[in-house]
Amino acid sequence: MSRESCYEKNLSLLDYAFDLLDSSESPQDFTLILHLSNPPSLDQLRAGANSAMKRYPVSGSTIKKRRWIYADNHNPALPVYANGTPSLETFVNERFDPRVHRPVKQILKPNGDSEASLVTRFHHAAADGLSAAVWLGHQLSVAYGFADPETSPALFCDVPLRASKTSARRSAFAFSGASDPLWTTNYIPSGARRWITLNFPASDLQHACRRTRTFTYNDLLATCALEVFAQWNRKHHPQHKQKIGLWLPINIRSQSAAAFGNGTSRIRLYAKYAHNSSLSDKAREVRKQISWSIKNGEWVVTEPPLFTKLPRAVISPLFNGYLRQPTVDLSTGIFTHAERWWGDAAEAFKYVTRIECVGLLHPRQHLAINGATHQGQTWLTFTYDPALLDAPDARALVEMYKEQIALARKELL
Repeated sequence: MSRESCYEKNLSLLDYAFDLLDSSESPQDFTLILHLSNPPSLDQLRAGANSAMKRYPVSGSTIKKRRWIYADNHNPALPVYANGTPSLETFVNERFDPRVHRPVKQILKPNGDSEASLVTRFHHAAADGLSAAVWLGHQLSVAYGFADPETSPALFCDVPLRASKTSARRSAFAFSGASDPLWTTNYIPSGARRWITLNFPASDLQHACRRTRTFTYNDLLATCALEVFAQWNRKHHPQHKQKIGLWLPINIRSQSAAAFGNGTSRIRLYAKYAHNSSLSDKAREVRKQISWSIKNGEWVVTEPPLFTKLPRAVISPLFNGYLRQPTVDLSTGIFTHAERWWGDAAEAFKYVTRIECVGLLHPRQHLAINGATHQGQTWLTFTYDPALLDAPDARALVEMYKEQIALARKELL
């Protein structure tokens, strides 16, 4: 293998899918905001970022003709101090093209002498949430002096994915036809993102879920999301029979943290339980659906279809047009939550005091709830398009989720 071929590789099918989906009204990147106490210096963070780009060379690459091409230089566009400019909203929403920019961008927002926010955008054509956490873990480990920096780029490697004997394209619990979209005042997206973050203590609910032996803490949080979507749509369409679905990304790596890139597929969950059941019973029904979908391979990534050989300019509008058809089930909204996400960098993450994840949206998915649990706290970030949901609507959805958590405490504790 030539040296040149060591530092370039083809986009995987998952990489390419996010690349095709990317547009000004449906940007396919997400942002992790880590609030730090005792933050490293700017130079230490730059050294950590340089090391992370060498350790995970896709993060130091750009796309050229459906290939990641690594550019080895010592002038990364991360991180920089931003003394009020750009604002967080501007940074999160400015155009991010992996053909022009490397797929990781950062700014550091100081907050006094002893606190700061490290804001990192990851393009989903390059990485999923787990890889983003691993990348940041390495950066912080180097920045804090817990790990030595990489001195030369690693070789590219693919993310090994799980295989399945079955590949159900549709859940046995699915509705006839697609799930209803979340009710919004408008259906013309802007591509802009705003967010609100909710946090609450996690340890007591985690222990209570384990005691049930029938559903997990993640199952409970997903059920609360389903309930919020269902109640929201019932409120605005009380006479309409609701078909509420949840888009749930799951890790499909053959090894839980193997390689940097896209190792996440999805399953879909549905609010197919009695409306007047307890929240615990609803969570048990959600666990049944998750178990069925995992066992029957709803998450399977197929071999690349022949149409992917066509030029991107031809495929992208066809692919996006297909996904916008009302018969395609993209669920009512997106939910993700990570409970164990720091890998080998637990020591570096001890300085993280708050986590926010601004998710990606799609014209058919009007709200994303992205969560992380760390040091006994759960943070859930509600990402919305202000052209579809205004700020009072978003706050109302957050309040509805808080009510579900209060109900869970009443039932389980």
